[in-house]
Amino acid sequence: MIREKLTSEKLSKRIIVLSILFIIIFFGVTILSYFILPEGFLLNKNNTADFNTSTNVFLSTIQIFAWNMISVLAIIIGSLFSKRNNEKQNYLSLSYHVFFIVISMAAITLGTWSFTVTTESVPLIDRIISMFNITKRAGLIELYGTLLITCSLSNKALVMTTKNKTVTRKIKDIKWNKNEIICAIIGFMLMLIAAFVESKSIIG
Repeated sequence: MIREKLTSEKLSKRIIVLSILFIIIFFGVTILSYFILPEGFLLNKNNTADFNTSTNVFLSTIQIFAWNMISVLAIIIGSLFSKRNNEKQNYLSLSYHVFFIVISMAAITLGTWSFTVTTESVPLIDRIISMFNITKRAGLIELYGTLLITCSLSNKALVMTTKNKTVTRKIKDIKWNKNEIICAIIGFMLMLIAAFVESKSIIG
């Protein structure tokens, strides 16, 4: 049932189902990582540790936005591939798998307080509540922007595999409808807003 919704031709169904999965996975992994992983678990594994931004809000926003595009690029690459187990199923985009990895890493970062900007660790409930303070915390805005981009790209595969059988199509064969284009634009706009919020939070 979930697979059918994620592979639906209706964009609204894809967004609703992925939003529900996002909430379950993100907050579920946050809670689990809080209890089973050590504090700062990802700090030494976080490649942004040496990422220094400008003290100018505008330049800092552009830098953060560009950095966050790395995960979007991975989703775009994932969207080029899809697979299914049999011909009765719709193709499931690999971009969903990339998205789940992205939100899981973000959840572990929150759950283990592995932020590169040094702040005092807070209790679990405060960590979760702080995510909804979107004027100071960019996390939810950024991740939801990523979600919208994922949904808009989820039926745009060029390489489609059914077990051992693979078919391909050309870029010109990919069709975009108005809603998917708007969804993608809103997604990138949310990513830019998130970069601005994060920039303001860092610079103060």
